[in-house]
Amino acid sequence: MNKRKRQIIQAARELFIKQGFGNTSIMDIIEAAKISKGTFYNHFSSKNECLIAILEESRDELTNARRELALNQNPSDINELIDQISLIFHLSRKENFTQMFSTTFDSNDQEIKEVIEKHMIIEVDWLANRFIDIYGEKLRPISFECAIHSFAIMVFSLHLLNIATGSAPPPEKVVKVALNRIDTVIPILLETKDILFHEDIVQSLKSKISTAAVSKESLIEQLQGFVDQLSDKDSDRCIELANFLLVELKKNDEKLYVLESLLTSFNHAFNQTPHEKEAKEIANSLWQYLYSKKEKFNICTY
Repeated sequence: MNKRKRQIIQAARELFIKQGFGNTSIMDIIEAAKISKGTFYNHFSSKNECLIAILEESRDELTNARRELALNQNPSDINELIDQISLIFHLSRKENFTQMFSTTFDSNDQEIKEVIEKHMIIEVDWLANRFIDIYGEKLRPISFECAIHSFAIMVFSLHLLNIATGSAPPPEKVVKVALNRIDTVIPILLETKDILFHEDIVQSLKSKISTAAVSKESLIEQLQGFVDQLSDKDSDRCIELANFLLVELKKNDEKLYVLESLLTSFNHAFNQTPHEKEAKEIANSLWQYLYSKKEKFNICTY
């Protein structure tokens, strides 16, 4: 993503938070980003596309953070799962999602509805798979059901506790209680098989969230362009990490564990620098690439 497009997304994000999606016009975004009308339409065909870009960026950030958290951890550790789930609520508060989307949920715009639905399904599917990591393959037939019940408990509990107390409760506490509730229900569901989300329904939902694969060639091109723009104004550590990643990625037999270990350091090294956004985009693409490679070789991913 080029610098101008990031500039537009950042301006749109700030306006959506400040005055709501529905109350923000394309001209508001153009003025805030200090660009011409033509420049806006070179990158986006509509305000909806700006919102979609923000959603995708936030989804990538969440996925990236969860994978970093999972490095060298036991996938069956329930405390690890609590921390991973809590990240979405911390990110929501950080990005002010509630305020940003307060005017979109009742929208009749089909495009907006589809994007929100897609991200909802992705989140439920992720948790369903993590439940299988925790409880084993026996849970697969009811994993989607358990994930949906978990999020229902967590979301409503957090919202109503906020209303009652006037302050946002720690997500970790609510997540832990919700998972304890699900743990007591699992034996009953396994025995009775009294569920709403049977395999055909689950597969129908999953068909709506297919994503394009990230190619090694496109990653190398993206990372090479990033390395080429670094200068002596950037720290030696940042330059070294970027070059180490590029060298390893260019190998025919690149080592996934080497890329993983470099990636977390690379992602954080560029924080608070002019390259932060682009570095995160590269890190997100690399995580997606590593995830697909691990799935291919049947290596644990979560």
